[in-house]
Amino acid sequence: MKMNMREIFTYAPFAVLALSFLVFVLRARLKLRSKALWFLWLAACFSKFYCFRKFGGSVFYPEFPQALIILWDVAYSGALMLTLIAIPFFFRFRFKAVLLPLAAWTMAAVGVWNGVRVPAVHEIELAFPDLPASLEGYRIAQISDLHCSSAARKWRTAAIVKKVNSLKADLVCLTGDYVDGYVADRGEDLLPLKDLRAKDGVYYVAGNHEFYRDSANWKKWYRENGMRFLVNECVFPRPGLALGGVNDSSARHYKRTPPDVRQAFAAATNGEFRILLHHRPETAQDNIEEIGVDLQLSGHTHGGVAPIVRQLVSKHNRGFSRGIYRYGDGVLYVSPGAGQWAGFPIRFCNPSEVAVFKLVKGKRNGGGDD
Repeated sequence: MKMNMREIFTYAPFAVLALSFLVFVLRARLKLRSKALWFLWLAACFSKFYCFRKFGGSVFYPEFPQALIILWDVAYSGALMLTLIAIPFFFRFRFKAVLLPLAAWTMAAVGVWNGVRVPAVHEIELAFPDLPASLEGYRIAQISDLHCSSAARKWRTAAIVKKVNSLKADLVCLTGDYVDGYVADRGEDLLPLKDLRAKDGVYYVAGNHEFYRDSANWKKWYRENGMRFLVNECVFPRPGLALGGVNDSSARHYKRTPPDVRQAFAAATNGEFRILLHHRPETAQDNIEEIGVDLQLSGHTHGGVAPIVRQLVSKHNRGFSRGIYRYGDGVLYVSPGAGQWAGFPIRFCNPSEVAVFKLVKGKRNGGGDD
């Protein structure tokens, strides 16, 4: 029988619990009673998704207190890391059950904190040889993958909005995956976004998470709160600049408008500098080389989350993880995101960010992951 993602996250951790029991509990130099207590503790850690689904109403965004969710994230992540750390020791020697758990849960606490803390500002200068004189020094702020949830509440959204407004950018762009949950539960937590301000406006595009849960009500909520989504269309925030936006490619699976970049820039006929907002980066080369996009802003990858995992994320996103990618004179920027999805709540060596770009005329700068 086929299992969907929610079922995999609900039940697969118990297989890891069995592995943890074999490689850690049985091998540790502990008395039987201590081993039994360790097993019960690990079982509680690995039951996270099961309890979230059973008692909180959702595998990924249960209606539990924020502190409980964060603590359980740390407990679960630490138990998972303990198992991974302990595996190399399994066939070598018996080990003491002190340093490995300390290392595992310390790493888990750091990783979860990296995922929920307010992101820092990342200032980036982007050079374009054909930049119009009117856009010299133009400043664009990007927020991507906010993932407001029961573990990332209103205070965090408000802190990010305050930080972005303090940048006094000419334009603010949001590139998808804003919230996980229902409007009735999370609307208040996302509401600070309506306070975003920029001289030339604030514009949104939908990510894949915009279609997963309560999408019709969210669409209505965004409209009622004045949040302007671009769907296969462009606007002209100032002379010489065309800002286009498209839905995430998953839209077609939810009977929503699929992305069409060519259509998005159909009205840009006077040689404007073209900026595209597209949640996924995977079609960037075609957009730049065939449609004439000068700058594409994307997210989705979460920067690869962590070393080793980054290689897997990159492989499934056509080689993209985070940072600047160049195609001729065009640029793709892949944001690592301002938040973290609840299904994988940790970050390592991969800080979240709010990016602010300064456009300048000149020779192109380097590319690749930053």
